[in-house]
Amino acid sequence: MSLAVLGIANTGAIAGDDAATVVEAFAKGKTTGSLRTYYFGQSFEGDGLNDADIWVNGGHLKYETGKFHGIGLGAEFQGSFVGAKDDDDNRYAMDMDADGAVLSEAYLQYNLGNTEFKGGRQHIYLPLVLNSGTRMIKESFEGYFLNNTDIPDTIVSIGWVRQYQTRTDKSRYPDNWFVDYEDDGSGEPGGFYDVGDDGLFSAYLKNNSLSNLIVQAHYTDVPDEVVGFYSDAVYTFAEVPLKPFVGAQLYYTSYDDAANDDNSLTGFKAGLNISGVDLFVAYTTAGGSADDARVYRGLGVGCAYQYTEATATGGLLAFEAGTDSYQAGIGYNFEKSFSSRLRFTNFDRPADLTDLDEYGLNLVYNFGGSLTNLSMSADFSVLDFSDNQKDAIDLRTRLIYSF
Repeated sequence: MSLAVLGIANTGAIAGDDAATVVEAFAKGKTTGSLRTYYFGQSFEGDGLNDADIWVNGGHLKYETGKFHGIGLGAEFQGSFVGAKDDDDNRYAMDMDADGAVLSEAYLQYNLGNTEFKGGRQHIYLPLVLNSGTRMIKESFEGYFLNNTDIPDTIVSIGWVRQYQTRTDKSRYPDNWFVDYEDDGSGEPGGFYDVGDDGLFSAYLKNNSLSNLIVQAHYTDVPDEVVGFYSDAVYTFAEVPLKPFVGAQLYYTSYDDAANDDNSLTGFKAGLNISGVDLFVAYTTAGGSADDARVYRGLGVGCAYQYTEATATGGLLAFEAGTDSYQAGIGYNFEKSFSSRLRFTNFDRPADLTDLDEYGLNLVYNFGGSLTNLSMSADFSVLDFSDNQKDAIDLRTRLIYSF
């Protein structure tokens, strides 16, 4: 996960210049999309655990109009179709095993000066409201946001999220217990499900007015359920040849349920670049003990913004009460065609025989020439639990053509 700000709702610029008529706004619209084929597989060493694999095809199609008096519209369809699977334990039921299509975006956007409104179904990229795009179906939300940049070097965002679209209609995540998930999913892409009784309220701030320093903070409130707060600060020594950086982060959770004590997570990260090779280390620690409530990480599976984030598990064990997590990694990028990252992450949990060592290798290759816009990636992870009963090897491959 990048140390830089993930950003406010990913609005992007509406296609085309200002249009004189509504017809012209649609004529100046822009269509983008992708074709994808994914293969995921898992193998296990423990007794009674069945290996699993799945092959899924699909993609997305998005259309954005030009702007008419600052107003623009956008929509996105996503489709997923299972080609083959061997999954006796339904390990992929919540994230990959989906046949069908979903209208993930349908929004209105209005720009006036340095203020932007965007309302409707949309992808959102905030530390505590973040859709995951690592599976065939990318999560989405129904939300309404005002974003402003009148203050120099500062982004201010306030908004409200009413619904959350999951990867499949069998998705159900304990971190988001307040979401009104579907009870009897049939294996289609996830629908839009209510968030609590009154939605989620969001306030976000990012500032980079001080040279080389980026600061951000995010506050969310699901009434009668949970209040979450996140902040971080990252400083890069830009004048130093190795470009070293240091970062610190804080999560704070306040539960409305009196049975759950408030909790927090703090994290630290540092790194540098030697001859094009990135080296980094990170540490996070969650408060409390084994029986205490975990730290709330946000709405959406993409909310794995802690510095010890990992591929196969998302590093989500770091949020469990009393857990100390450590990570060391190395990365290398060759121009724009190839990128790689190798990470080792240890999750030291308070209960006996529950620790995990996770090794992860991420590879991405972007083709050029006549195959421009085609990319291929592979993620390979090894999970080594201290009790040796859930040890696993996880493989994820993706072939994507974007247009």
